This record gives sequence, C-alpha cells and structure tokens, in this order.
Amino acid sequence: MVVLFIGTALATLDQDVAYLIFGSQFLVGNIYRAFELALDVFGVVLIVGLVGAVIRRYVVRTPRLQNGVPPTFRWDSAVLLASLLVIAVTGFVVEGLRLAEGSRLAAQDPAQAPWFQAAGWAPVGWLVAQSLSGVPSETLRLWHQVFWWVHGLVALAFVATVPFTKAFHLLSSPLNIFLRNAEPAGRLAVSAPSGVRTIGDFTWRQALQIDACTWCGKCQEVCPWFAAGAPLSPRNLVQKLGAALARAARRRNGQLEDLHATAAPAEEVWSCCTCRACEAVCPVYVQHPTLIIDLRRHLVDQGQIAEGLQDALVNLQRYGNSFGQSPRKRADWTKNLGVPIKDARKEPVEWLWFVGDYASYDPRVQPVTQATARVLHLAGVDFGILLDKEQNAGNDVRRTGEEGLFELLREKNSKALQGVNFNHVFTTDPHTFNTLKHEYCSPNNEQEPICPALQGKQVVHYTELFDQLLEDGKLTVRRRLGHVVTFHDPCYLGRYNGVYDAPRRVLDALGVTLVEMPRNRENSFCCGAGGGRIWMKDAPAPSGHQRPAESRIKEALALPGVQYLVVACPKDLAMFQDAVKTAGAEGRLKVVDIAELVWEAVAETPQLVTQQQEIAQT
Repeated sequence: MVVLFIGTALATLDQDVAYLIFGSQFLVGNIYRAFELALDVFGVVLIVGLVGAVIRRYVVRTPRLQNGVPPTFRWDSAVLLASLLVIAVTGFVVEGLRLAEGSRLAAQDPAQAPWFQAAGWAPVGWLVAQSLSGVPSETLRLWHQVFWWVHGLVALAFVATVPFTKAFHLLSSPLNIFLRNAEPAGRLAVSAPSGVRTIGDFTWRQALQIDACTWCGKCQEVCPWFAAGAPLSPRNLVQKLGAALARAARRRNGQLEDLHATAAPAEEVWSCCTCRACEAVCPVYVQHPTLIIDLRRHLVDQGQIAEGLQDALVNLQRYGNSFGQSPRKRADWTKNLGVPIKDARKEPVEWLWFVGDYASYDPRVQPVTQATARVLHLAGVDFGILLDKEQNAGNDVRRTGEEGLFELLREKNSKALQGVNFNHVFTTDPHTFNTLKHEYCSPNNEQEPICPALQGKQVVHYTELFDQLLEDGKLTVRRRLGHVVTFHDPCYLGRYNGVYDAPRRVLDALGVTLVEMPRNRENSFCCGAGGGRIWMKDAPAPSGHQRPAESRIKEALALPGVQYLVVACPKDLAMFQDAVKTAGAEGRLKVVDIAELVWEAVAETPQLVTQQQEIAQT
C-alpha cells in the first residue's frame, strides 16, 4: 500500500505538475519502465495478501481471528478487506483499459501514445489489455471513465472512513510504535494510583495503545490463562476498551461508563499473571499487563479482591511475608546447614543475598536455598542475609494493584538496607530480582533515590552469579552430570530482564544435555503464578483445558529422553512439582532447581538431586 501510494503520488506529479506546468516529465525511458513494473508487482503482492487475509478469516477461520470477536468487528474487517480489494483490482482494470486504448492509438500513430512503448513492463495491465482486444474504442473509453471514477471514489471513501473503522490503526499503530514507552519492561509506571474506573483515567499513551491494536489475536494465542480456559483474552479486553473509548468520544454529557461494569469484569482482570507474553508478541507494542494492573488498582481500592488474595495481602502487611509466618522464622533454613551465614546487619559483606519469601519459608524450596548457600560458601563468596529485617520485595504485590502495600514494603526494606555495608545484591527469585533492580531506585540520578542504599549497586540473579563464578574459576566442576534436561525460562528473568544465556551457560558447564522446549527464551510459556496468581484460588479448569503449569509439564514430557525439568525460580519449583503430581508423572520427570544441579556437580562428595528431593518431600 505504501509503494502504491508513492507511485500514485509520483504519477500525479509527473502528469499534473511537471508536464502541465513545466512541459517536461521525469517518468520517462527506463525510469518509467521500472516504475510500471514496480507498481504491477506490488499491486499483485497486495491482492495476494488480501486474498490470503480473506481465506484465513472467512474460509480457514483461524481461531485467533475469530473467537470472541464481536460481529460488528468482523463486519468491519470484511468492509476493510473488500474496499482494499476493490481499489487494487480496479487499479489494474483502469491500467488495462488505458493500455488497450493506447495500443490502438499507437497503431495509428506512435507519437500519440509514447508511453505505450513501456506497456510490456506492466505485465498485469498488458494481460488485461489483451483480453479487451475485441471491445470497441468507444466502449473502452466509457469503461475507462467508469472504472477510473469507481477506483478514485472507493479510494477516497476508504481514506475518509479511516478514523471511524478498524483501518485507523494504519495511523495509530505506527504512531504508537514511535511513541512507545522506553522505560525498562520491569519498571511499572503508576499513572493512576487509585486505579482506572473510566476510560478517561487512562493516560494518553494508554489510549493510543488501545487505538493502535490491530485485533490480530497474537496476544491471545500466547496467553497462558486464556489457554487454560480462563475468561481473559488480552485481545478482546483491548477491543472492548477500544469500543468504550469510541463511545466516550461520541458522548457529549461528560458521563463516562464504569469499565468494570462493561468492558473489564473483575474475573477477567484477575485472570492475568502479568507474564508479558502478550506484550512481547504484540507487533504494535500494546502493554496489556499495564492496562490490567491499572484496572486492578481500582478493584483493590473498592475492596473487590480475588478469592485467596486477601489473606496473602493481610499476611504481607502484618508479617512482611505471604505465608503468615513470624519474621524470626525467615532464617530457619540456615539451621543445621553446616555453612556459616553472615548477618549482614552486623558485619560488612561483599554480596547481600535478598532471599525472598518462598526461598525462606516454603519447605519445598528450602533445600534449594541451602544448596545455593553451600555453593557460594564453596566458591569463597563473601555474602550475608538480612534475617528477620528482610520483607517481601513487593513485585507481585504491586502487580495485584496494591500500590500502597508495595510502597510500605519498599519503605521497610529500604530502611533495613540503609544500615548495611554491601557492594552487590543477588537473589534466587526473579520477581524479587526484577523489583529490586527496577523499582527500588529512581529512573535517573537527578531525582532523589527511592532506596538510597541500592542506588548504583549491582543487582543480579543467582544464575548470573553462578555463571561468573564458573567463568572466573572460583567454582570447579568435579563431576560432569550427564543428565538430559530441559530448562524453563522464568518470565520475570527472561521477558522482563532479558537473562537467557547465563543459566544455559551454567548448565553447559555442568555437562548436562539441554533439550530446549518448543516454547523457550522470549517465547517461554508461563507457569501461571505471576502477578499474584499464586495467591489466588483457581477455579476448576474447563473441560478440555489444563492449568498453565500442567500444560508446561506436558510439553516437557513430550521431549525425548528428558529426565529433569530445570527451573531458576522458587515459584516455578512449587508450581511444577505440584503439576507433576497432578499429571501422575513423578516417575518420569523430576523438577529441580539449577542450584541443586550445581551443588551436585561441584560438591566434594556426591550430592544426588534425588536425595535432596526426597528430603524436601518428607
């Protein structure tokens, strides 16, 4: 369409400006021949693309272009495709009629139609002209005028209706791409602290994103909870918000509808696990999770909280952790460890370990935490922990829409960090890693730091630390493991922070054979726990559907020879171990953390992963 538009503009300049005003033309000779050929080629490409679109939508009926789309939107698509097809086809008909008439003029006197010498360079138009060889000249001229007007009027009508139809994304999508948010994916902007109730509560950038949506459905295809039968479709949600935006634009009384009563019901909003799969695959950079989190803030503000989430939020406010455990028990995993752990509150450390809730309290994850401590001790890393002064970092709290509680947790952690002497920070939890790295420090140094103790400090994930220790020779692999494994990329490590290679380099150093899952790296499939989903009560999956973690286990089980599903996130470990039991696959697949494999490979005496798992289960 761009090439054809440029071609039309050049033809207008050549005929109506250069020739009529200055008496000369620039589309002559070989330039004109190349011009004619280019327009014909791109015209054919346009028609092929449009026919393909029609086949996919109305013959094959590709699911992501059909499911849940309101009938008016489907009609909108049909009109758009039909208009473009009419423009393209009538363009070739007009060209063929012009060449058919030109052939007769050139036969009488070549000087009357000098442009006809390039007719062979417009192959489609020439074929149309050949098919009209028996039509009288008067009829050709009449048809040429009729089709010229049809072509022109349909093109003008198409342009005139762009602001009122789906075609508006021809303008809004490029604009949204150009004006997209340049902030890191892990830094959540807070435009409406009390949340979004009406379409007017969204920012101008979010309104532009809603308008920019092309309704392609790619976001829906990769959404883990849509695949699990939950009532959330990122595409349909944005479409409904777009319809609300259009209704608001037509309203004159200033009264805006409550989105939660029309476009975004609570059960849909709470289904999101903020994995960013939708955002990562979106061709026009719509930030679906940010829209949903803003909607959640209003629900939290109104007390309309998902079942199960309220208990976790109360525990987090009262105890600083989602388990409702005493802060004094946060370091119980260090008992009988056999490895000294420094109290970072009392003595300086090179590395501060922000352990996190699941790594501290969950009995399934504690063996991983202990294995990590043993590995670091063996490598001679100078590290320490905050013990009972550590609170949940608040990444998932913030993404449930509880902004006030997140700020409280961040304030308490910042105060605890203020008196600690450390140089770097690491954590085994990608969610904690994300928020410490992006949301505890100001976007730039000109503003007052939110957490001064972290300003300018390196924050890394433990797989990055392991990778560096192996590269520096501080960790020695005593036995190459030889396991056949597959690796799950955590969403908040991969899509949010781009850490893909470090865990794979670690696995390669351990001597395992890595078999990648079909969905890996930026296309990794979420376990379904993010965005506070791990605290919410799940409704039974509809018939024929599986929860995200179960789907991921099924994907791993289909890989040839794989013995272990390796994870690098405590929530993944908990979710996948449960899913393995649900699938009845305990004897076929073991879910292990990468730290357990590292310890097995570097320990002075063999430490089998299976033994550690048996202890954890006991």
